[in-house]
Amino acid sequence: MSKLNATAIIAARANSKGIKNKNLQNINKKNLVQISIEQASRTCETVILSSDSAEINEIGRQYDSVFIIDRSAELAKDETPKLPVLRNAIEIYEKEFGKCSDTIFDLQPTSPFRKDDSILKSFELFQKYVDSTNLVSISSTSFHPSYNLLEFKENNEVELLNRTSKPITGRNMLPDTYKMDGCIFIWRKEILMTNVENRIILNNTIGYRVSEIESLDIDNQEDLDYARYISEKLTE
Repeated sequence: MSKLNATAIIAARANSKGIKNKNLQNINKKNLVQISIEQASRTCETVILSSDSAEINEIGRQYDSVFIIDRSAELAKDETPKLPVLRNAIEIYEKEFGKCSDTIFDLQPTSPFRKDDSILKSFELFQKYVDSTNLVSISSTSFHPSYNLLEFKENNEVELLNRTSKPITGRNMLPDTYKMDGCIFIWRKEILMTNVENRIILNNTIGYRVSEIESLDIDNQEDLDYARYISEKLTE
């Protein structure tokens, strides 16, 4: 398989609110960082690992083709947006090696069931829509802000996020609904480097549909337990 003319950035910080050392947790004998690095190395010409963790960066150094960014503490806070981290990785890489690809993948380690084929096909779709600014992976969801997504208030009252003039009494009254699942993000480098508002969904953002399993994003212990269960079932 020929590799894509693209740069994959794996942003994997040390701390996590939901799971201690989340990015170092194992799924089927490999940790989440290893899974992402190996997948990125199979599919993209350039792979960058950005982390504030010495242990995570040491894992990256075991792979000859991976460029390591020792991320600063300022870019590793809970409230730090992802896009400044990506821009920082590109800036450091280009200072040392020159220009990287015009197409940038953001491959989160917390999506261990992402398929190589989805990376390849999402790239193909992105290249087809030449006016698109970026691409996000999406997956089907039964939740909708006009039907069953609520705001929970201090006095225990609840309110629909998007109350309609006429009540929605069944999902058949709604269009198909999708969520942004974090499995794949693709950026045109020029857009990424100038997107100072750090918005993900822009005027010309397109979506690439992935399966429910691929969409699994590990955020807490329940997600991790479920991912390990799914992995065992897939390897039986």
